[in-house]
Amino acid sequence: MTTDTTPSTPAATAYEPFARPDRSYRPESALPEATDWELARIALDRRSSAAYADDPHADEARRIGEEFTAEEAARVDAFLAAGIQDVGRLDAVAAGQALTGEDRTWLIDQLRRAWDRLDRLHDCLDHSGSLLTNTYAASSVDYVRWSRKPQALSPLNRPGRPGRPTTAG
Repeated sequence: MTTDTTPSTPAATAYEPFARPDRSYRPESALPEATDWELARIALDRRSSAAYADDPHADEARRIGEEFTAEEAARVDAFLAAGIQDVGRLDAVAAGQALTGEDRTWLIDQLRRAWDRLDRLHDCLDHSGSLLTNTYAASSVDYVRWSRKPQALSPLNRPGRPGRPTTAG
């Protein structure tokens, strides 16, 4: 029996969604062929740029509304939410009785190992600098650069904070 030595990390802070009923959006798509990954890159870039405005929330809402339909904004939210590792759910699977013995232990160990490796890959992409065209590498694993950082997920996390990195490749 393998003992899990992977430290449990707290769940990521929930991000402020792009699709909100109080916002206005484009009536039809300007990017009809864009994938969810491409839309998420654009949305985080617009949110990042809005951080420099006097009213980041209003600027972010305007920028998103000019480029996205409500359906596209909802797709971005679903895509980013799916990328947040649900450690609590994995702990619930570990505590459950559906899988038993070595099968349960193996599955939990494999998921924790995969998540750890994925986190390290994402860290490498986030900190790769300009020596790598990281857009190509990030697109190969459907990762939006900096999307795991709380400052990328909300247009304004604290008053007076400096701007954050953009998601440009």
